[in-house]
Amino acid sequence: MFDQFTAAVAAARTPGQRVRAQAMLENAACAARLSSMADLLEQAHRASGSADRDRWRCDNWASVCAQIGAAQTLTAGMVNSLLTHAVVLREKLPKVGAVFAEGLITYLLVRTICRRTALVKDPAALAAIDAELAAELRGWGAKSLDQTDADIDALILRHDPHAVRRVQDVVRSTGVTVDTDGATGVSRIEATVEATDGAAFQRRVELLARTVCDRDPRTADQRRAAAVGAMGFGWDRLPCMCETDGCAAASRPAVGGVVIHVITRRDTLHGTTDQPPPDPEPEPPTTPEHPEERFDVDPQPPDDGDEPSPDPDPDVETDSPNGESGSNPVPAGDLTAQRRGLVGEQPRMLSKPLREYTITELVDEVSADRGQYCPASPGVILGGPVLPAPVIARLAMHATVTDLIHPGHAPPEPRYRPSRALADFVKARDLRCRQPGCTRDIDDLDHTIPYPWGPTCASNLAGFCREHHLLKTFFPGWSSVQYPDGRIVFTDPDAQSSTSYPGSRLLFGELCEPTAPAATRGTPPPKHTAGLTMPTRAITRKQARDKRIDDERERNTPWAEQYLRDSIPPF
Repeated sequence: MFDQFTAAVAAARTPGQRVRAQAMLENAACAARLSSMADLLEQAHRASGSADRDRWRCDNWASVCAQIGAAQTLTAGMVNSLLTHAVVLREKLPKVGAVFAEGLITYLLVRTICRRTALVKDPAALAAIDAELAAELRGWGAKSLDQTDADIDALILRHDPHAVRRVQDVVRSTGVTVDTDGATGVSRIEATVEATDGAAFQRRVELLARTVCDRDPRTADQRRAAAVGAMGFGWDRLPCMCETDGCAAASRPAVGGVVIHVITRRDTLHGTTDQPPPDPEPEPPTTPEHPEERFDVDPQPPDDGDEPSPDPDPDVETDSPNGESGSNPVPAGDLTAQRRGLVGEQPRMLSKPLREYTITELVDEVSADRGQYCPASPGVILGGPVLPAPVIARLAMHATVTDLIHPGHAPPEPRYRPSRALADFVKARDLRCRQPGCTRDIDDLDHTIPYPWGPTCASNLAGFCREHHLLKTFFPGWSSVQYPDGRIVFTDPDAQSSTSYPGSRLLFGELCEPTAPAATRGTPPPKHTAGLTMPTRAITRKQARDKRIDDERERNTPWAEQYLRDSIPPF
């Protein structure tokens, strides 16, 4: 199938010719990949019992998405988008798909076409749009995104005015977006709300920002930003950061019902105060939520008498904390000072106005401060981004600190539900759902070998989001094997294998130290679902999609009717 494309690449004589030939090969390969995804979905629908699974909470579509995500290490959102476009090309726009298969258009353009034509329902209109688009695409040329949208919409207008995508203006009128920068530990929150809600929010932020004492080092804007976080935790006041004895506003507020788990090492907590960290509290009883605002845990490998770690590789230079060698290494800073440096007025970059500098003086002054190396390790929010050590040290000032103990080779627990200590360890080791390609938070802990055949121990427990927990438990054809170091090898219905590694492997490798192997009791059945029932949907995924299309077309009706009236000539 790709012989002509690979032959064109081989025959190219210049870099420009190779770029053109390789671009067409890439486009054709992407088209073939989408076609295979559509084949995989059709195969799932042809399987025995498939019709009943369309109402399952984890349905045929979810199983195919998991299979594709595992094969390509793609997130669930990306796979959903790819499979949707594959189905659209197969069922609604086959002629556009044929142009794509010839390598003449990119996936970016195909994605735009699928999105802009999603509201077209009439088969005749779809066929006409497909034919005209396929003819136009052969000479489409380079266009901006806005011009591409406009040209596709103009074609849709001629065949189905109700199908033009205009609902974005309605959807974007209200909503909240939280965008987190994993490198800095800062989130940007954007919200569009009604005027009364905005006024109430502004007043609440101002009141919370004033609950600290006059010695708090933060600026007014920084206190207002911290007040937004206090509202999220359900606090009735803002903890003061003056760090002076006797401050009445410095204590941690009462629990507000929201728990954020942060995993870090002990060296990061040493920068929070001048006092050593408190002794770990005894394990609390198993409850749905641990009553604390922050959950800072310190990964501790088991003390089983192993020999100390060998010295670093002698071939690796370690003259400075960040690996630089030479006479002028970057200095290691003090974590407490770095934490305190996160608040207060922004320091001046230059000591005098810019206009008074020569180029040489400006370069010398800007490059004089090389910064400081952070002496402590970073941490991570459970299921979230990595946080720098100074940010965690500041958060830990008003958090509950609980030690995380590696279970080592401890025997399995004699019950189905793991203890709080074991559950915390497994979540900290895995960080996110263990299904290959999934980035969702952990909702459930699952026994890889079903209980009671498999034990309740770290080597037989893994964290999953709810959808992939249901997939692993109920859906035929899926199986997995877990190893003592936390690795899990998944096998999909096509007998293809994918390996999932614990999320803590890079930052907290000690959490992946092997634990006691899981010993089975008897031979469990392939899918032990006796007495269990897969949750079902009120309507199928297709019915839900059709309803969204109908609702959006209905919202377009007034505009479409006005457009049609304006299109009538005045004579």
